[in-house]
Amino acid sequence: MKTTATLNPAITPPPGGELLHASDRATVIWGDCRDPQIIASVPDWYGLLCTDPPYGVAYKSGRGAFTQIAGDDGSVDWPGVLAEWVGPEGTRMRGLADARHIYVFGYTPADLAGPLRLGATEDLLWDKISLGMGDLTIPWARQHEPITFGVHVKRMSDRAKGGGRLAARLRRGSILRYQRPNNGGGERHSNEKPVALMADLIESSTVRGDLVVDPCAGSGSTGVAAVLEGRRCFLVEIDRQHAELAVQRVRAAEKLAIQMEAS
Repeated sequence: MKTTATLNPAITPPPGGELLHASDRATVIWGDCRDPQIIASVPDWYGLLCTDPPYGVAYKSGRGAFTQIAGDDGSVDWPGVLAEWVGPEGTRMRGLADARHIYVFGYTPADLAGPLRLGATEDLLWDKISLGMGDLTIPWARQHEPITFGVHVKRMSDRAKGGGRLAARLRRGSILRYQRPNNGGGERHSNEKPVALMADLIESSTVRGDLVVDPCAGSGSTGVAAVLEGRRCFLVEIDRQHAELAVQRVRAAEKLAIQMEAS
């Protein structure tokens, strides 16, 4: 993996990615999350997979400045890609730790239960409160986004016996109401998630010091939330501009976390 101190613009990440930021709290890589070298670089037995992959629906708004997100053309088997990140069937010590959690935006438990080896699952909904742009040719504006919650269970026999169905520490409702980021028109990222939402998910499924992994990091909201919640993060983003933005936001979160710890 190439490491750089300066962020020079480029279009396609090199094989193995490019390490843009590394600290004891955060790692940010500009690269393709399908790259086996990058998958192999994530520490095994990590604490949480929390990500928003392209949905494969070739989404385009009725207007706006955003182009189609890389990978959102239906050609990528995203559940299959994420299966490599949790550890494919037959592995015991690779990827996500046994009986730990996943949150994946935009997909259903039916899409993910098999590839990600999930025991218990739940459909969550992010209520964005305000209306999104959506398809302006129809009268209904989409105000919510689905999130699949699941418990990753390594052994097929354990899943068959109901493994991964331990009681939650704190029972919560399945609708999460957080204002969709506006950003003065949404210049940063078309699908940016509110840090408060990501912090809620992370706090519900990890303890301080755990490693949170996001292979489709976008503008870095998962990483910001992880750092501010006292967790660590490992982020991968294929778009150079968004990867650089994630670095800026994570560095700012690290500074704030240090200040909070010192106060």
